[in-house]
Amino acid sequence: MYLYDSLHLASNSLNAASLGMQVAGQNLANAHVPGYVRETLHLQTQTSRKLGSGIVVGNGVSVAGVEQVIDKFLEERLRTSTSDAMSSATQEQYYTYLEALLNETTAGDLSSSIKDFFNSIDNINNQPENVTYREMAAEQGKKLTEDINRLALAVMDMQVDVNKTMRSAADEINKLLTTINTLNKQITAVESNGQQALGLRDQRLVALSELSQYINIKTNENPDNGQITIYCGSDILLSDGVQNNVVVGTKTGTGNIPQAILCIRDVKSPLDVRSGSVFGLYEAHETILGGYLKNLDDFTSRLITKFNQVYSSGQGLSGYSHILSPVQINNPDEPLNPADLEQKIQNGSFIVQHYDTRTGITTQTEIPIRVAEQVASNPFSLKPAPEPVGTSLDDVAAAINAIENLSARVNLHGQLEITSQQPNIQFAFADDSSGFLSAFGLNTFFTGTSAATVGVNQIVLNDGSKFAASSNGVGNDNDNSVTLAAIGIEPDAMFNGKSAADFYNGVVGSVMLSGNTVKSIAASDTLYQQSLQTQRDSISGVNIDEETIMMMMYQRTYQANSRFIAMINTMLETLISL
Repeated sequence: MYLYDSLHLASNSLNAASLGMQVAGQNLANAHVPGYVRETLHLQTQTSRKLGSGIVVGNGVSVAGVEQVIDKFLEERLRTSTSDAMSSATQEQYYTYLEALLNETTAGDLSSSIKDFFNSIDNINNQPENVTYREMAAEQGKKLTEDINRLALAVMDMQVDVNKTMRSAADEINKLLTTINTLNKQITAVESNGQQALGLRDQRLVALSELSQYINIKTNENPDNGQITIYCGSDILLSDGVQNNVVVGTKTGTGNIPQAILCIRDVKSPLDVRSGSVFGLYEAHETILGGYLKNLDDFTSRLITKFNQVYSSGQGLSGYSHILSPVQINNPDEPLNPADLEQKIQNGSFIVQHYDTRTGITTQTEIPIRVAEQVASNPFSLKPAPEPVGTSLDDVAAAINAIENLSARVNLHGQLEITSQQPNIQFAFADDSSGFLSAFGLNTFFTGTSAATVGVNQIVLNDGSKFAASSNGVGNDNDNSVTLAAIGIEPDAMFNGKSAADFYNGVVGSVMLSGNTVKSIAASDTLYQQSLQTQRDSISGVNIDEETIMMMMYQRTYQANSRFIAMINTMLETLISL
């Protein structure tokens, strides 16, 4: 009887050793499979039994099960660190793109174009009578505006690419949610039958890791069925087989390119994204690219305003015989309202110079400007509130029309048009304290209002003699060009106490500083993620040397029990032969 019990004990030991060999072989086979979780064989001693005379003997070993060696809290931290690392890496990538676009380390950068433009104006100061230098200044201004246009459009193109990448990310997120949902159901089906779905769990871990690269996620496993619920911030993406796919929505971003954002399909609300490559794309579109575009627009707007304010009060080597304001208004008979214009106007006046090319005589006429003001009404009167008072565009046209040999009118498009009625009569402008000329684009150098629209007045490009270098009459001096050249190098309130060149250098410096900061954060996030990955590998990864030792141990165990069975067999044969 005891020999048969010993034979059963040895048989259990052989089975345990065989299963141990299989588990070790499984680990070795998957040693280099991404996301594989090392498996381990759990053994336990069988319950002892009592023989006669108080003797207790063991029943050998039994297999408690095969389990994954995993730290679920560490897996969660690793996924969080992966999201953070992907977010900062994505931002670093777009800072690198932007820095390459700015090209500030070469002679072809925008800073050089700004410097070259103001240097070309300084050349006019040396030879104000030379039309060639004025033409060169106009061409250099054109190059500057084209460089600004190129940068603005290139940044907007990058924002479009970010939106395309966002749509691809949404597709990948939905695919991964579908994969995890399917694995959830398969795991439940397998484990409900008392089996272990270790391979399926490995696949689910890999899918979760890939999902964490796109968005921040948290998971919660139901111990009853093995299914996991996936959260993104406060939003539920997957729960009990119900999958909430994401869709791409839009919101108004910086500049003209709407920003693509992820939304929950069923509720159409923005997904609570706080890290991952999707969050990095958010930052790239709005903060990195949009922030630079906003600063570029700000610089361009200040440059247009300041330069035109000075330029519009100057005169060229020749005057105008005809001019048409590019800015139009809908109600030319109503008082001028600053709110209707993109550039500021105020109470003041400007001068129209009447120049006779035959006699060289210049006469001046002051045109007063009074912006719309609401007249106080009597609160006890039943009469309607009085209309605002002020100068209308029709009033300006009438005042200029009263000047001898000049004709002025507001055309059907709401534009002010001034024409000389004699071939020997030219006109020019001076001393604009109201900002009217700059606001309506009369006698201005720059056109447009933003980085994408800025350009150079075609009148100056067609005729370099119109470059307004003088301040005291047509072709008399270079006082105005001296002031214009100083904008590039001297501090000015329009540029927050800096020169125009230094103001833009500050914009570039901010990009470089922010880029370096993000690069440091990205390096730190990557290092932390790698350290957690190392911890995870030390726990859940496969060490080939350790598994080889375990295999040898199970082999020796199997061999020892085989000899034990052989000895029992010999003893049984002896017993039977008696």
